[in-house]
Amino acid sequence: MPDSHPPTRSASLNDWARLIARPTIAPGGGSAAAAAGVLAAAVVEMAAGLTAAREAYAPVHDEARAARARAEGLRQALLTLASADAEALLRFEEALALPKGSDSERQLRERRKRAALRDAAEIQRDVLACCSELAGLGAAMVERGLRSAQADAATAVFLAAAAARSAARAIAANLEGEPADSEFAGMARAAPGKVAEAEEAERTAGRLLEPSPG
Repeated sequence: MPDSHPPTRSASLNDWARLIARPTIAPGGGSAAAAAGVLAAAVVEMAAGLTAAREAYAPVHDEARAARARAEGLRQALLTLASADAEALLRFEEALALPKGSDSERQLRERRKRAALRDAAEIQRDVLACCSELAGLGAAMVERGLRSAQADAATAVFLAAAAARSAARAIAANLEGEPADSEFAGMARAAPGKVAEAEEAERTAGRLLEPSPG
């Protein structure tokens, strides 16, 4: 039987790593992507907090404080999403274990599988949205934040962009076979746009980190 108790929001980083490392379906890559987003948010908070504490950066104090507050909210949301993704995968695993000897049993099994995959896709849609936004917040701190924390802010951007790409791929995989006119197929079509936003922030951060000529 699958473990019916996925890690909670208060689980330590070591607990998450240990549970993801098990040879089981949940928690899996979706939770790992959300956890990467959690770390990205924490680094944005750090860089923004350092910026807001330096008088020399007074012109961007309001922006830094707003970025810090928003990143904290996104960090909390992503912690919840990491647990929710594990729960959705457990429901999928439970569906796989259902009997399939008769037509009615097979139909029920397929409905449960599809419901769990749709839930997982919606969760990853939210992971994608959070991480795309985080990438933008991080890029702003790379550009205007404390110079000595510039590389840290860029780390947040790179983590968030990677998590965004992962979430988009998970959405596509979970919704494979959906009717083209369904709301879920529309969700899959919208995902690349969010990835593009994160990747634009990633390119910006990379460009800003390049040493000046001469």
